[in-house]
Amino acid sequence: MKSALFLLLLLSALQCTYPQNASPQENVTMAIMVENPLPIIRTNETITLSAPFITAHFTNATLTHIQVKDLKTHTFLTTQAMDYNEDGDPEEFIFQSDFAPNEQRSFEISFFNKAAVTSTIVAAAYLPTPEGMEDFTWENDFIGYRFYGQERALKQGTRIAMDVWCKRVPEILIEKWYAPSQSYHVDTGYGADHYSSGKNQGCGGTGIFTNDSIYFSNAFYDQHIIANGPIRTVFELKFTGWTLDDDLLEIKRVTLDAGHYFNKIESTYTTDIAALGYTHAVGFVQRDDSYTRIEQDLGWLASWESLGEGKGNLGTGFIAAPDAIVKIDRINNHLVSLLQAKPQTGISYYTGAAWDQFGAIPSIEAWLHYIAQQAECIQNPCVITVKE
Repeated sequence: MKSALFLLLLLSALQCTYPQNASPQENVTMAIMVENPLPIIRTNETITLSAPFITAHFTNATLTHIQVKDLKTHTFLTTQAMDYNEDGDPEEFIFQSDFAPNEQRSFEISFFNKAAVTSTIVAAAYLPTPEGMEDFTWENDFIGYRFYGQERALKQGTRIAMDVWCKRVPEILIEKWYAPSQSYHVDTGYGADHYSSGKNQGCGGTGIFTNDSIYFSNAFYDQHIIANGPIRTVFELKFTGWTLDDDLLEIKRVTLDAGHYFNKIESTYTTDIAALGYTHAVGFVQRDDSYTRIEQDLGWLASWESLGEGKGNLGTGFIAAPDAIVKIDRINNHLVSLLQAKPQTGISYYTGAAWDQFGAIPSIEAWLHYIAQQAECIQNPCVITVKE
């Protein structure tokens, strides 16, 4: 575990470099146009090129060796190949850029004979250490999150809540948070665990809703990291042990990109929960001073709360396709979004948080604006065309 964390920190310290001897392959360069279809700014927008899109224009292309050049700034961008099924053949290729309202930007794609070495500002880690107590934690340059491990659940009574780490600096902090003889509740200059998630849902933890009640599983019992930077981290956790149905198994896939506050979460069940009359319940704990905004017709909700004297404020939020939301209601001091699971496609939604002491969200107004725009961006992805 220590060697893995050391490698993670080493990667985060590296500057983005390209091999000195790398040279483009012959006849493997093309220009693409990426258009922002919305009259809003898109910052750190992740652009996805599918493998079929690339292979339709190039032969013998190796996706892990793709380089993207911004033709406006004449700079190479950080890139990442995504092999979701881990069969050695990436299904997608991603890079990031900023877009002005309705802007069109041109990029040049080329292929090199060696992969680039690139720094990372996203990371996920499973921590079966004395300090980690089998937690699973992940973060990017803005914010961090965790699910409690089974050892912590056994010793401290935690369950399936999704916790939030407040960060003051963009670098990876996993090793610092879980350092021996240190409390991660104390801010020593790089942030801390100021958020009180509670046991059951916190910032987007889930349960099964039926008969006017929410039922929860045990803490996750299995974990698997699929991708770990430089742009995106993807992992899966497995949950079981519901008191209403021991046969239920949920596989939760979580995706977090650099420069974003929201996680994309895809939950699938091995049982058709809709046929059993169950709905998927995504909850956000509410305090006495919580301000809440619900826009069910637009597919989002937002909450804002004080973290205590000298600790600032935290915004939490949820985004989903409006037609996927059955109802948003207050249940047991939580704001709960009920989603109907589909047997073939599962459930897809977004949860996230932002701390007003660091990053791009200094106020509740900024948080509401950010969520409203993110919901629009999710529904209206950038349009990619090949330049002739």
